Amino acid sequence: MRLFFAFIRTRLTLTSGRGESVPSKLLAGLALAPLAGLALTPGVVVGQDEAEALQDIKELQVEFEAFRESRTPLARGERPQASCDEQIGRICIWFGGEGEDDFPGELREVKQAREQLIRELFDAYELVPDRWILGMLVHYLVENDNMGEAERVAFECGIEEGWWCHALMGYALHKRTEYVEAEGAFRNALDAMPDDVWREWTTLRYILPPDEAEDFDRLSGAERELEWGRFWRLSDPLFLFEGNDRFTDHLARWVVARNFREAAEPMGQKVLASERVTRPGTEWDEDLEETLVRYGMNIGYSRRHDPTRMPGALGGRSPRGRFDSGMQDSRVMIGHHHPKSRGYIFPPEFMESPAEIPPESWITAPREARTWHAPLYAPEVRGLETQVGRFRRDDSMLVVGAYRPTLPAGGGDAEPVWGADPLPEEPPHAALFLIPVEGGPFVNVLGREPEGVFTIEARPGKYVSSLEVVDLPERRAWRARQGIIQEPLLPGLVSVSDLMILREGVPLPDSFDEAVTNVRPGVRVRSGERFGVFWEVYGLRIREPVRVTVGFSEGRPGFLERVGDFLGIIEPDQQIDITFDDFGPDEVQAVFRSIELELPDLEPGEYTLHLQLELAGRTPVVTSRPIVVEG
Repeated sequence: MRLFFAFIRTRLTLTSGRGESVPSKLLAGLALAPLAGLALTPGVVVGQDEAEALQDIKELQVEFEAFRESRTPLARGERPQASCDEQIGRICIWFGGEGEDDFPGELREVKQAREQLIRELFDAYELVPDRWILGMLVHYLVENDNMGEAERVAFECGIEEGWWCHALMGYALHKRTEYVEAEGAFRNALDAMPDDVWREWTTLRYILPPDEAEDFDRLSGAERELEWGRFWRLSDPLFLFEGNDRFTDHLARWVVARNFREAAEPMGQKVLASERVTRPGTEWDEDLEETLVRYGMNIGYSRRHDPTRMPGALGGRSPRGRFDSGMQDSRVMIGHHHPKSRGYIFPPEFMESPAEIPPESWITAPREARTWHAPLYAPEVRGLETQVGRFRRDDSMLVVGAYRPTLPAGGGDAEPVWGADPLPEEPPHAALFLIPVEGGPFVNVLGREPEGVFTIEARPGKYVSSLEVVDLPERRAWRARQGIIQEPLLPGLVSVSDLMILREGVPLPDSFDEAVTNVRPGVRVRSGERFGVFWEVYGLRIREPVRVTVGFSEGRPGFLERVGDFLGIIEPDQQIDITFDDFGPDEVQAVFRSIELELPDLEPGEYTLHLQLELAGRTPVVTSRPIVVEG
């Protein structure tokens, strides 16, 4: 998806003989300047006092952004529709298709003008070691792909506000995709910054809807810190990669926002949205800040003609008394975001109980997402076909996760990425992670199979699981996340594992070890298909009789009070008999069972399989498995 991010603006500009706007200082210093006879007016000269030098370099920065705008090419293709998909203050936002990322590249003279501005910023910083100049210097060095120099400047610092140097270092490292180091620098900045800045940067304002952001801000200090850490940890797009690029990108957005509160930026003209008129001058306001923090940084710019612009223009003075005069320009400046941007943040409605989140509930398309991000290592992240289940092993929890990456096929179906082909030249990276909800190190297992089954043991508790597959050559990934809860089994109680579906056509297994390698990667079954399922029961008494019922209901899992709540009962081919040998009173006794089922002819859609155990004098035990029935 593409974000069109636009102000409607009218500018009165100085023009060259070709009718193009010409910022006086910057253009004169360019090798390609059409007015070759001009000499560059330096932004900072020897003998200036610091206040005047700071003012001059700020004016030069304004002129550069005006020049960037004047040399931004017109976009190709159709213009966005007249109405906005979303409007934030003065900003009109349109969502485009995934293939609509064909915006023009930056012209060479803009890069040369930026290099000239960087030289002037270096000169100014020698005279005035000021926070604003340092921020602009790092910003434009990064924009010019001079990452090493940006990091050197941030490291050498030279200002009293050391926290700002840490933040700039974090920004530069993040843009270089060094996410672990970037997070370290940002955390140093958070530890050292003033309280008011810390509150601003650690709020979830803009990221969450206003009511939920206010609820977060009302939390006590310790509670707020816990929720903040949990929120960003679970918002990490892929745990397979070191560092949390969604977290560092969020803080990098705040660095940019702070930089441009006192500066001109490409979209930063003051606009009266109701009149669709731009007044000369620059102004960073809350609408720009919200758009930046929610949607991230632009990856490019274009302009489009706006035929709805009414004739007429507003005049005004440019910096230091220079007048803008010339042709009226009714073109719209448009900012473009990464076309693969998606919503990755953890759903706020599950913040109180992350371990209860249903399977994959937080990769959302741009229209559904309040805030966007595109991981550069794998911009395209799709949902992963999985089946995850819990079992007991003494005092531990055993988690089984089967997976298979798929791609959309015709008719709304999905097909395996690699199919029956041999392993790709570079096998994908795969992993199963268990992230403790209350904090602490995660547990994981790694592999290189295109599809397969993972098993992993952990202490009983509350977790969020993440099954992930990454295809590095194609820069694409798949993931599935869901909550997992398993409490220790108390003496005298009975519990049952999750119900697991086997691959089609495999013989019924006699043991867990036989069954686990054939767990179906996903929960799709065909109407009328015969398939095997298996489960384990724990805590039965010696020779205790159990009545087993397998049923199904329409929709996702819900609470069932009795067998009569089932939409239907599935009769297996053979009687289900549960008995076990006497292993001793102090051991948790596990009984494995598998049966073959045949679904009736059901309409395609979501259903739930239920397994219910009825024991004399005890509360029935039910386990459920959501399935998708296909035609």
